Amino acid sequence: MKNIVITGSSRGIGLGLAHAFLSKGCRVMISSSNSSNLDKALNELIEQHGSEHISAKTCDVANYKQVQELWNHAHKSIGRVDIWINNAGIVHPLLPFWKLDMKQIGHTLDVNLAGTINGSHVAIRGMIEQGSGYLYNLEGQGADGGIIHRMGIFGTTKAAVHYFSKSLIEETRSLKIKVGTIIPGIIRTALQADTAQQTDAGRLFLSLLGENVREATEDLAKRILANNTHGACINRMTPPDMIGKLASLPFNFLLGR
Repeated sequence: MKNIVITGSSRGIGLGLAHAFLSKGCRVMISSSNSSNLDKALNELIEQHGSEHISAKTCDVANYKQVQELWNHAHKSIGRVDIWINNAGIVHPLLPFWKLDMKQIGHTLDVNLAGTINGSHVAIRGMIEQGSGYLYNLEGQGADGGIIHRMGIFGTTKAAVHYFSKSLIEETRSLKIKVGTIIPGIIRTALQADTAQQTDAGRLFLSLLGENVREATEDLAKRILANNTHGACINRMTPPDMIGKLASLPFNFLLGR
């Protein structure tokens, strides 16, 4: 039985992963900076999976002390941490850079980049102490260096997370812990919808190729649990994955998905 901590897991991909891991017999700790959303997610998970293997704690990933407290609470609640997933992320209003205010810019940098750095620092130190563990950082639009219209700050954070994760993989090669990344694919989350709705092409792309959260995260969880290699990228945007999505379009259309 694996013990798993997921940041930013009161909704979207994080919550979907929590459902998937619990269904596979794992112990899971979810977290969010929003206590109301966290309570709602916890109740949903308990209703569907029971309360034995699920815990929750509020955590603002931009606050290093709170991230350390999340690790400490996980050890007390679910035992050693086998897998830590830095999933927490936000998107700023889709505006040209100069129309964003500095509060919006700073918050995006704090959560997406500083939050990933904080989580990685805490998790790596803890895993070194316990002797093993797997850290995953979530990548996103911008990680490949592509330019995303009106998402300059968000894309910058994800490009930075990509570089940071590559450096972590190199720096930890001699340790007993493992580090990897996750490219979740095109999933119909609120964050993806906020991005896609800005253009007709984006809405069409998401409606045609976007996947249901629960189905997509079920596959993600399966791949994560099956992986035992250092430096792995759990990538659901490979050519075979995309071919599979395109091939399933007529079937999904008939089912009304």
